[in-house]
Amino acid sequence: MKTNFLFFALLFIAWRCQNKNSASTDPQQNRYYRIYNEIYTGWSKIPLASTQQKLNAYLQEFPENANAQMLAGNIAFSFAEYDKAVEHYRAAIAIQPRQAILYSALGSAFNFQNKTDSAEKYLMKAISMNDSSSYTFLNASLLYLKMNNKEKCRSFADSAFAKGNISQVTYSGLCFIFNQLNETEKSREFYTQAVALGLKDTLAFKEVLDGKLKLEDYYRT
Repeated sequence: MKTNFLFFALLFIAWRCQNKNSASTDPQQNRYYRIYNEIYTGWSKIPLASTQQKLNAYLQEFPENANAQMLAGNIAFSFAEYDKAVEHYRAAIAIQPRQAILYSALGSAFNFQNKTDSAEKYLMKAISMNDSSSYTFLNASLLYLKMNNKEKCRSFADSAFAKGNISQVTYSGLCFIFNQLNETEKSREFYTQAVALGLKDTLAFKEVLDGKLKLEDYYRT
């Protein structure tokens, strides 16, 4: 996929930074961690569909692993299986209700389903819990663009940029947003940054800017 499974890496890096597994003297607990760690460390080396199969089997035995639920949700998200993604994110939230990034992921999945009320609810929940990732603010901006609320759209886009450490995905999203807001100079600046960081298939992305291809379809294919 053009953007390394869309926002997958952004979400999961943030999640892993907040959650570190520890060893246990209980053999079953050690198995719980060992099998999951094998899946996690190997996901980038094998087809995602294979990782998804392994996760599904793992979660049959250990559904209480929020990390695994998050990873399963992100993989489903990358396959545009948004109902499955929502199911996994909800399961992760039930286990770890104080993790803001989970609400952000759930809100983003609803956003891609065009369920704007639910998307707004969970993205704002993440922000109210002090989620400071540019990913969350970008998705909030995209949501308000969809809702034709230009003031909030611009505000959240500016906040996404202010967070710093922005990826090519975020830069391309900001490029699209400011293009839609008819702020050509800003849009061009973000496009240049996205390309510099490795934005792929720029011809297809220009089709997005010209309204010939949906942004989510560009990221998905």
